Amino acid sequence: MFRAFPLGLAVLFIGCAPAKMDPVDPLPFEPASPTAAPEPSKFGPFPVGVRTVVFEDTGRRKMDGSPRKLVTEIWYPAVQSTRGQPTVTYDILPVFTEAQQASIGVGTIPLLETAAVRDAEVARAHGPFPLIVFSHGQAAIRWQSTYYTVLLASHGYIVISTDHEGGTLYDVVRGELQSAVVGVQYRPDDVRYLLNRFTRLREDDPLYGMIDAERIGVTGHSFGALTSFRIAAMDSRVKVIVPQAPFDASVAWLGVPRPMIPIHVQASHEDQTLEWDTNVEPTMNEIRIAGQPWWLLDLVKGGHFTFSDLCAFDLAAISDRVMLDIPGANVKKVLEDGCGPTAPPASVAQPLINHFAVAFFNAQLRGSAASLDLMTQAKADELAGTSGVGVVTKGP
Repeated sequence: MFRAFPLGLAVLFIGCAPAKMDPVDPLPFEPASPTAAPEPSKFGPFPVGVRTVVFEDTGRRKMDGSPRKLVTEIWYPAVQSTRGQPTVTYDILPVFTEAQQASIGVGTIPLLETAAVRDAEVARAHGPFPLIVFSHGQAAIRWQSTYYTVLLASHGYIVISTDHEGGTLYDVVRGELQSAVVGVQYRPDDVRYLLNRFTRLREDDPLYGMIDAERIGVTGHSFGALTSFRIAAMDSRVKVIVPQAPFDASVAWLGVPRPMIPIHVQASHEDQTLEWDTNVEPTMNEIRIAGQPWWLLDLVKGGHFTFSDLCAFDLAAISDRVMLDIPGANVKKVLEDGCGPTAPPASVAQPLINHFAVAFFNAQLRGSAASLDLMTQAKADELAGTSGVGVVTKGP
């Protein structure tokens, strides 16, 4: 996927029934619906639960004969009594080998705090919910963008993200990172496998009956953006996509029919990993020529990793202590793409990213036509405030 394989820690109205304001487990306010358009950058009406499940795709076997493994994170709307319970944190240190951990030092890398509660009770009174698949970047990890996936779940979505085996940070640490060419082949099938599993859950699964198979979206960062383009072309169940910091979509669509669905692209003019002129601009031209419904968010001063939580770990600061072998990539330089002193802080960039992505999904998958009215340049300028972050929004 990448010219140099960097550490990518890599409107059509779709109708749905109005959200139920059930007297059982009452909500603080109505989630997005044909009659409601809540503020998309703020936490939604649901607390969030999270589970980790390991799937084995026995239909796809590796060279050693073992099935392809999909370690999958699931964020979902939880009951109101979940509020106030201890929340989940993610520690990236255990990803590294014992020797690397000793070199890095305990406490050097901060924990990633989230608002999700492990194994919380599902908000069954308010389902079923739309399903969104998040695909991580090359050499990344399934929980690389919790600022985004957890917020989506709070707005009434079931969000799933798997480690794409062979293309994760774990594989980088072990020196087993596969090429992007391999990823183009396997990643869409990972998403398809997840769609099949989650739309055919067994009765003993906590999410049984809670997924609306007619309302499915895919989103992803970097290589995950390419994955979202490609799976949308391969699987008609996908109704909408939000690719972030994408690779040239014409590559993703090689050999498959272009999907005629609404697309919201999020990118940055100053992305040094997947440059605007050779990736975003060709992508937008492809979309415009096809006449697809499209929206664009350009964080002008952002970078490639502005669209992830990875800046919070400050991995660039430890790159001198840990050898990460990614052919053709200056790891330290790559990690500073969007995490450096000139990039917008997460406190500014993440609400902008969330506002437009959540509003878009609310319009397309929850029938909230009024949410499209929130995707404006004026709102972008308001969220950017006096930060100096350049923001440009465009739409059909």
